[in-house]
Amino acid sequence: MKKFLKTLVFTMLFSLLSVSAFAHSDKETIAEGADLSSVHRIALGWPLYVKVDEKDLSDREIIETVYGASKVARTYILSYDAAAQEIKKGKKVDILVLDKKKAAEEFKKYIKNYADAYVIITIANNSRLTLFFDLYRAGTNELLYTYEIIANRSDKSDKNTYNALAEQFYKHFERAATEQQKKLAKNK
Repeated sequence: MKKFLKTLVFTMLFSLLSVSAFAHSDKETIAEGADLSSVHRIALGWPLYVKVDEKDLSDREIIETVYGASKVARTYILSYDAAAQEIKKGKKVDILVLDKKKAAEEFKKYIKNYADAYVIITIANNSRLTLFFDLYRAGTNELLYTYEIIANRSDKSDKNTYNALAEQFYKHFERAATEQQKKLAKNK
């Protein structure tokens, strides 16, 4: 019986250590005075990204993968293409054909009509893939929330990794919004 318990404890410790050894490094920041609980619709903005290697994903593949990861989110996520279509329909501006800088300006100007906030993803692809998710209030462009996540050294720069990292962003944002809502309710 003792041997069984020792084996069980060893197995549990080993599994706990192996899970924590492979966890992605991350950091979140909530801007002072930011009300995350009021964010119900998030639009995805075009990522800030420079393709380094030919085998790296394109901007289009990244934004589609990040949108695909939103299946874990309870918040409504508006894809970049859907936001572009709404802007084109409502404001007669086609941001899909504009250069990146002008498209970003028009996106920020008009997205307030379709979402509460928007997220811009900055991608650093140095020795390890790092994603920065910056969430802004639509209309005022006030920074509400930032989330930085670093992939493991063993992770490849592929769709699976981007999907996993984006899922972590959605989960952490919703956890932060829920905790903030609970604190506000508790203080009333």
